[in-house]
Amino acid sequence: MIRNNFKTAWRTIVNNRAYAVINILGLTIGLTAAMLVFTVVIDELSYDKFWTRAQDLYKVYQDRNMGDGFHQKAPYSPAELGKALKDNFPEVVQFSQISTVKQRFRLGLENPDGIAARVLNADTNAFDMLDLVPVDGRRPNFIAGQTNLLITERFRDTYFKDQNPVGKIIEDVPTWSNEKHTFLITGIIKNIPENTHLRADVVALTKPTNATLSKDGSFFHSRVYYLLEPGTDPQAFTKKMNNWVRHYIELKEGEQVYGLQPITDVYLDSDYDSAITARGNRSTIYILIGVGVLLLLIACINFVNLCTAQAMQRLKETGVRKILGAQRSQLVGQFLTESLLFFLISTLVAIALYALALPVVESFMDHKLEHSLLIDSRILSITLLLVFGVSALTGAYPAWILSGLKPSNTLRGKLFQGNLFSAGGLRKALVVLQFTIAIAVLIALLVVRHQVNYLTNKPIGYDKESLLHIGFRNWEGKGELFKTELKKLPGIEAASIASWNPVDGNTIFSRPSFDHPQKENEKIAIHFIVADFDFTRTLDFKLQQGRYLDAAYGTDVFDMMAASEMDSLERRQYINSRSALIPASTAKQLGIQKLGVTIPKLGYTPVGILQDFHRESLHHALGPVFIFAEQNPDDTGMFIRATPGMGRQAQQSLVKLSKDFYPNRLLDAQWVTDILDKQYEAEQKQQTLFSFFSGLMLFLSAMGVFGLILHTAQQRIKEIGIRKVLGASVSGIVALLSGGFIKLVLVAVVIASPIVWWMMNKWLDDFAYRIDMEWWMFAMAGLAALVIALLTVSWQAIRAALANPVDSLRDE
Repeated sequence: MIRNNFKTAWRTIVNNRAYAVINILGLTIGLTAAMLVFTVVIDELSYDKFWTRAQDLYKVYQDRNMGDGFHQKAPYSPAELGKALKDNFPEVVQFSQISTVKQRFRLGLENPDGIAARVLNADTNAFDMLDLVPVDGRRPNFIAGQTNLLITERFRDTYFKDQNPVGKIIEDVPTWSNEKHTFLITGIIKNIPENTHLRADVVALTKPTNATLSKDGSFFHSRVYYLLEPGTDPQAFTKKMNNWVRHYIELKEGEQVYGLQPITDVYLDSDYDSAITARGNRSTIYILIGVGVLLLLIACINFVNLCTAQAMQRLKETGVRKILGAQRSQLVGQFLTESLLFFLISTLVAIALYALALPVVESFMDHKLEHSLLIDSRILSITLLLVFGVSALTGAYPAWILSGLKPSNTLRGKLFQGNLFSAGGLRKALVVLQFTIAIAVLIALLVVRHQVNYLTNKPIGYDKESLLHIGFRNWEGKGELFKTELKKLPGIEAASIASWNPVDGNTIFSRPSFDHPQKENEKIAIHFIVADFDFTRTLDFKLQQGRYLDAAYGTDVFDMMAASEMDSLERRQYINSRSALIPASTAKQLGIQKLGVTIPKLGYTPVGILQDFHRESLHHALGPVFIFAEQNPDDTGMFIRATPGMGRQAQQSLVKLSKDFYPNRLLDAQWVTDILDKQYEAEQKQQTLFSFFSGLMLFLSAMGVFGLILHTAQQRIKEIGIRKVLGASVSGIVALLSGGFIKLVLVAVVIASPIVWWMMNKWLDDFAYRIDMEWWMFAMAGLAALVIALLTVSWQAIRAALANPVDSLRDE
């Protein structure tokens, strides 16, 4: 019986090639897209779960109570706290300072600028916490006096092919100082999987700290990870830890606490830690899950529509089989077999397309996916079971309906008399659902595109064009001389040394918990920019009130070196007597109405108010910023204003001069426009995804409309013939067949609009500066769907209207 069913199903496909191709194409597109989407989702959700002790690993973060219900997270904690907790709490098994950086290593004369590598910095305690597996099975001995380097098999095979690198000494290409660091390769470990926020090609090991936790609150902050005893309640331990720390350091109740973040959550919940280069986003995962489900749903709706539309050509076959004694269960089995065969063919084609598309997806994601159908048999098995289940559910409905038709109706060519399909209600509802989904995604695309354009084009308070930035470095006291020589070169208009990095908005120092000068019991975080006197001119800041900082005023000169050598009281008095520039938003936030007056509770004397500028991306609201002037600041970056149209020449001049001044250093210089564009890379990727998926959904929806118009034309073929005999025009018949579809699309617009308005407002709430959704976004999406639907309908409607009425009426 099963063999016979498959034979009959195959003949049906062969005899109805056009119908089969459309059905298989729709299912293939839906299945391929869903497979790719869910592969990415599975990979994103798998981060850091492969560590053997993943359930017991935590990262400690700092939580500051800023007052008024606002808390500020910081990704670090005292490095000395780990030892103190391990000595006092049996729950702590081990701790390690762990962080990731990108670094360049010089491996020979052939690569003077070095090769880029992802470095995991850790102490030797990390061996007890993470799966750093030596390829020879033996943990390498730590060699004192050296930074020990463990390289992965991938790194070895790439740069030390056919060599034994153990024992070799390599050096880095420094950016911060002129001093090179050497690394001793002490071992080779197995590749660290890509699905971790601690992605690395090499591991740089140091000895763990033995420092004692200071009682005066001064400690070295670091990113510290803890391994707890299995079964430890993290909430209970967090409470015990904070009670102990509060009494040890004598913190005020609720002023500052430490929290435990499971290592499996770090990848998706690290918005507060800009140093983590491998970061995901939960909202993106939810979007992808929704898109995957909706694409598969649309493909299945198409299949149902096309199956029922095709049933018109098989009415007599079904009726004859029932008269000859076929049971309903046999007919259901036949139709289900056809459905399964369609899904089987589509799945095989989809897997082939999946294999071709996977490298493109990995390129888009910028890393290799550790979980996929091609390398994980469990995922492949689950996928095939799900496809089988979906095919059974999708095929069950048309199979049950078609097998239940009365023979008297089928032989007379009457379909769906006296049931739910009498007015085509369900089929129309399915098409409305399809277009609702497609229009929703299209509106979302327009909102994302408009928001990205707003972010990239919004004035940021300074001139970002033709502006280069050199990352933070130690100028070794030669910064001012370097700047002076630089300004002599062609293509350079101005330059300024400044402690502000536009990559992440960081400044050289900040104070996270000042007492707010206007609000009792509320803290405020302030960032400080120390720059030379050319800073405002180089970035083209606009002065709104007061004056710029000027070296002619003694209180305008800030000397960080001198301040660092003072005791705490002298340093506070010195800093508080310094003049500062502030943006207009800072003046408003702190209630500053008069210049030249020291700010209560804070100190500092603002002498000028600048037009607002954005220190960091537009995801964040403007926060308080103070700008101090120093004649020759060190440990900072540099902004360089190039002459418009001479950017390439300016870069070449900069590289040559940097080699002359700092021959051993790598020049970390980027155009500010590129830096700012990269801040919105996640949104730009979302825009790309929405563009691709909205196109797919509209295409699949058009196929669904094609199935419905095909069905409608077949049902009304005699009506069309009679109308033509009685003088109806082609345009009139086209309008008759098309009118209902315009209503369906309009209904879809009405349903989709409030849903998308609510969802996209939630998405926009993540931005401190955002657009307002406008009516034209909804109108444009609806119009696009309407045009696509009309083009699809018109083709089949015109074909039906042009048919010879004799062909449709001669059998009566």
